[in-house]
Amino acid sequence: MAHRRAFVFGGSEGIGLAVAERLAAGGTEVVVLSRSQDRLDAALARLGAGAHARRVDVTDADAVGQVVDALVGEVGVPDLVVTTAGYARPGWLDELPAADVTGMVATNLLGTIHVARAVLPHLRAAGGGTIVTTSSIAGLTGLFGYTVYSATKAGVVGFSEALRREARPYGVRVLVLCPPNTLTPGFEEENRHKPAEVLAAEESVRTLTPEQVADALVAALRRRRGFLVVPGRDSRLAALTIRHLPAVVDRALRRPADQIR
Repeated sequence: MAHRRAFVFGGSEGIGLAVAERLAAGGTEVVVLSRSQDRLDAALARLGAGAHARRVDVTDADAVGQVVDALVGEVGVPDLVVTTAGYARPGWLDELPAADVTGMVATNLLGTIHVARAVLPHLRAAGGGTIVTTSSIAGLTGLFGYTVYSATKAGVVGFSEALRREARPYGVRVLVLCPPNTLTPGFEEENRHKPAEVLAAEESVRTLTPEQVADALVAALRRRRGFLVVPGRDSRLAALTIRHLPAVVDRALRRPADQIR
């Protein structure tokens, strides 16, 4: 791995932890950040000596800025920042709990922005680095049952694309990771809230492991080019179809009318 030091937000479990493990195994000094101290302690036990952890909630812009500044003073400027913090609460729009509507916006979209705003001045001053944000296949096309989640993840793609163009003159590279359904603790919780039509529509969708997603990201980092990172062959085919055959995608992703009560 070419990266000396990485900050991984949301790195205490799921995709973030798998990424942190891959980076640490490659010799990168890793700092994992999460709002759960118990999960951070468990992550450190898996990552071993040389890893660091800090507690922070990405929805708190001031706290993110303070933690990043303190870490830079303690361990140095990262040349890689990965933010995977986020969650999905599926359900029909008019039935979603208000707390989850604002929570997904605050965590998935604003949390991503807060991290980027906190680390960008340090990367710029250091002469460059890489920022990886995390969207989703649901950020590339709207999925019924995921109205708010799709909106937040589409926002992450748009934000990342704009940031890529804004930060490029400073030597800052931006990638956006767009995984499909992934077997994380968050996915297990998500499944408990999915409407029957959503579950039925996902029966034929391949689910990846966090390690498979992490491997795809590490491979993309090594290529030193590209922007959109879509793990899995089926997902890459879906992304191409979304881009070039939107009418086909629209027909395939409509909510089945015969199941509406």
